[in-house]
Amino acid sequence: MLFAVITITTGDSSAREMAKVQPVKFAAMENHYHGRSFAPLVAFGAMTPDADTAKKQNFIFKIEIPNMLSYMAFASPNAFVPGIYDFTYGNSEQGILSFTERMEKGRLAINSLATYKTAKKSGEDSLAQASLAIFRENYKHFGYGYANAPEDFIPPVKLTFYSFRIMVFLGGFFLLLFIYFFWISIKNKVEGKKWLYLTAIFSIPLAYITSQAGWIVAEVGRQPWVIQDLMPTMAAVSKIETSSVQVTFWLFAITFTALLIAELKIMLTQIRKGPQNEGGH
Repeated sequence: MLFAVITITTGDSSAREMAKVQPVKFAAMENHYHGRSFAPLVAFGAMTPDADTAKKQNFIFKIEIPNMLSYMAFASPNAFVPGIYDFTYGNSEQGILSFTERMEKGRLAINSLATYKTAKKSGEDSLAQASLAIFRENYKHFGYGYANAPEDFIPPVKLTFYSFRIMVFLGGFFLLLFIYFFWISIKNKVEGKKWLYLTAIFSIPLAYITSQAGWIVAEVGRQPWVIQDLMPTMAAVSKIETSSVQVTFWLFAITFTALLIAELKIMLTQIRKGPQNEGGH
């Protein structure tokens, strides 16, 4: 129960950090396309089956908490929370550059770096210094220069949105379950509650689902970035032959399948033997 409370607390601070450092990921996590102040939080909702993440994902239905998204992002109910369209097309009032503008600056940074390296090798110090100045000026947009279209910077909205809510709802379920167990333990009323035992047992897989949902939010939501704003996935992929990847995959698959079979065999053998009597009892 204590760790569940700690996890919720750290999750709250992580959301604010995400809104600051990974704002597009935060917007995708909330299906937030149009930036606004007093932004509501969608506690739960279902979206239409539109696969184009560049277009707003409309809700079939939704349950909102007024002003909560602004508070979750910036600890203020009237704070402006930028949306996906603000980053795609820019928002001059909020000082947000569009993806297209950042792509141009990114290409300028990439080209100036290449020019700097060439100039240093050829001994052209003045050109090298000028190129270095341009590079430093546009460095924070470096990763955008690798993309072909603004849509490349929008992560899978639906998957991120639903995964976040699965993680939060199951996390809340576990907290309530732990609180109830703690309460009935104090009252000495744990024995005889078969339904509670079954709930605890069937909740074990839910812990793994919660963990994987959180992993999806973290890893899918950050796409296309390996290093935020500096290195996109498209530039970080190693040039490895397909056959090498396949060999590695099957080696791991065979090894861990063999270990699973061995573990299950050992466990079933011990279960069949049953508990050993000790001390003549």
